[in-house]
Amino acid sequence: MTTLADLTASTPGLPCRTTDPELWFSKSSSERALAQALCRECPIQLECAQYALDNRDVKGVWGGTTAADRRSFWDGRPWRFDERGRLRLECGSVSAYHAHFTYREQPCGACAAAFEEQLLAERRRRLGVEHAKGGSTTGYHLHRRVGEPACPLCLGAMRAASAAARRRKAGRGLQRARAASGAPASAETVNGAPAAVQPLALAG
Repeated sequence: MTTLADLTASTPGLPCRTTDPELWFSKSSSERALAQALCRECPIQLECAQYALDNRDVKGVWGGTTAADRRSFWDGRPWRFDERGRLRLECGSVSAYHAHFTYREQPCGACAAAFEEQLLAERRRRLGVEHAKGGSTTGYHLHRRVGEPACPLCLGAMRAASAAARRRKAGRGLQRARAASGAPASAETVNGAPAAVQPLALAG
């Protein structure tokens, strides 16, 4: 197995060997930025960065990464360098999807697909909860969001809710009509259901 020490010994012209090495351990942010820029021209940058990520005790700039950069990847998440040389999450996950917005850029196709997959899984989980309740209007809308016809339980709940809404609307309309004509509203009308029609009393 080739180690980083083997690579540095066998690779000529490494920036950290041809330039003052103190630059890579400077406390100056501008000097650290210069060291990072030099690292991006190094043929073993990736190997050097991986070594630093695997060994938390190393200090300074390694493979174009600072200690602060590397700290975010100590959990072993896959990483990459973007076109500007920044240490980033490897694309294709929900975390990387949100990271795109942090960098003020649109998510790539792989990250967008990962986000949609998680969103679909969450909607199906919620749909299972609604089914356990015997179906609901929420379940009906979740069916629509996942792009499938509603099941009989959720469809029935939606139809029942729509019918109840129509009855309430009709009741309110009748109540307004009675109020406009000066007739008192019955208790049934106030509660949203049309009052039953009463027969007219005949004069004796």
